[in-house]
Amino acid sequence: MIDLSSIDFDSGNISETIGMLKNKSVSVPLWDNLVKDYEPTMHEILSDTTTLKDKIRADGQLDKSSRIIIGMEKLHVRRLSEFTFSIPVKRVYHNVDDNKLRKDIVNAIESVYKNVRIDSENLKRATALYASCEIYTVWYAVKKQNRLYGFDSDYKLKCKTFSPMNGVRLYPLLNEMDDMLAMSFEYKKTVKDKEVVFFETYTKDKHYIWKQSDGVGKWDVVLTQQTEDGDTANGEEIVLMKIPGVYGWRSKPVYDGLSPIRAEIEYSLSRNSNVIAYNSAPLLKVVGATKGKEDKGESYRVVHCEQGGDVSYVSWSQSVEALKYHVDSMQKMYWMQAQIPDISFDNMKGLGNIGYDARQTLLSDAHLRVGDESGTWIEFFERECNVIKAFLAVMNAAWADEMDNISVEHIITPYIQNDELAEITKRMKANGNKPIESQLESIQKYGESSDAEKTFAMIQKESAIEAVNSASAFNLENQVL
Repeated sequence: MIDLSSIDFDSGNISETIGMLKNKSVSVPLWDNLVKDYEPTMHEILSDTTTLKDKIRADGQLDKSSRIIIGMEKLHVRRLSEFTFSIPVKRVYHNVDDNKLRKDIVNAIESVYKNVRIDSENLKRATALYASCEIYTVWYAVKKQNRLYGFDSDYKLKCKTFSPMNGVRLYPLLNEMDDMLAMSFEYKKTVKDKEVVFFETYTKDKHYIWKQSDGVGKWDVVLTQQTEDGDTANGEEIVLMKIPGVYGWRSKPVYDGLSPIRAEIEYSLSRNSNVIAYNSAPLLKVVGATKGKEDKGESYRVVHCEQGGDVSYVSWSQSVEALKYHVDSMQKMYWMQAQIPDISFDNMKGLGNIGYDARQTLLSDAHLRVGDESGTWIEFFERECNVIKAFLAVMNAAWADEMDNISVEHIITPYIQNDELAEITKRMKANGNKPIESQLESIQKYGESSDAEKTFAMIQKESAIEAVNSASAFNLENQVL
């Protein structure tokens, strides 16, 4: 394991420095290998000319074999991502109480998440992590005056996620306790119609950028900063005193070990398609010799055969059920081992209008799988939240002392179709069959009113008029009891 203190970032030999930073501390499969299973257009069946042979006809034309591809791994990744984050992550803030300053901090943190569209970002990050096994989200500030966070600020927070799926190579450097010492990543960018390789490194106190214009030769320093003495120093200082990002990784993709099942389905369907193509043309069987001939265009065409002769089309009988059983069995095995229910339209349309509890039971395996994955994500989110809090403490110094007093709990809720009526009934029973929300809250949740408070006032006014009219109709005020 490389010791960060042994790396000289100011060395003139930049290639040696970058070479040391490329010593990855974790074992992650190469995306160049994983993509061959993830991307359907790169499946082995498309280039296999041994099992599925192309034939050359007598006239020299190439008769290509059928090669059917199925993107089961890509669908698997997408479904698990949706099961994990289709319902947005809920954040619960503790130790806030009635402290106004802490409430302002909570509102600012939520505003940060809202303005970076964190819910859609989580779906993208889940796809990248489940497929390519590693992601890195870097947080940075851009100069822009705003009041997004409840105070006048010269900076706006943004985030960007890198993964091998985007052509970025990640190089985390961790110590024995899995604390991050440095985070580096390499990527290519086109500058003036020329491809340039960039290498960036974050430590807790510095950010470095180097570039390699020719792709193979000398590295040049890109990011520099003036020191107090007026000298030019490599890199720029990080005022947070921590790496402004968070790295997540896994040792295997979610579809690990399942690709052979998908390949078996592809080959079975392709071989069957070749058989169908070969036998689909009509085949005329002639037994014995025929007599005479018929003219073109005759209304009644009759073929005269010699004694014992016959003319007929041969019908081809295919064992469809065996193929269907085999493919269905392979699909069930795939999704069963993936712990993801097959929620395709054909499967869902036969369920009918089942209740909320039945839906929970139906998706219990998927919920257990999300539970397995949630530990990694919660750790990821907690570290990310600490980075956001560090930024806010620098942007608003008055909050610095209170920032660590607020703890944030991240709750991941696996996807399930909501049954609002069932949820309301359950909550009302727990509340002694009393209302669980006010009229104003109900109008706000409905969402059709542009001004919920105005609509509520109008309803109250109409109810008061109706009560007066009812009292007048029965002359309740003048009745003597």
